[in-house]
Amino acid sequence: MSAATNQQSLKLNFKEDTLTTVSRDALRALAKKLGFNETQTVLYALARLRDEVFVEQDGERLVPLTKTQHQAIAQAEPRKKGKVIDSLL
Repeated sequence: MSAATNQQSLKLNFKEDTLTTVSRDALRALAKKLGFNETQTVLYALARLRDEVFVEQDGERLVPLTKTQHQAIAQAEPRKKGKVIDSLL
């Protein structure tokens, strides 16, 4: 299904600004500051919230390298030179 045919609407009921609600005036101000329209602003905010909330559940998104890629990086890492000493003096 293409993005154009998969559009769904959602009715928002704005309230006063609180910890869990946003006023229409706040949305307008955010949209103006970001250079988005109101719909883009709401979708942007929801996408940011999604990434923040699901970051712990989807650790693989933070490390998209394959095992082979990790091995290649480990092999390319420079070898340590010198020896460890007990003190600086």
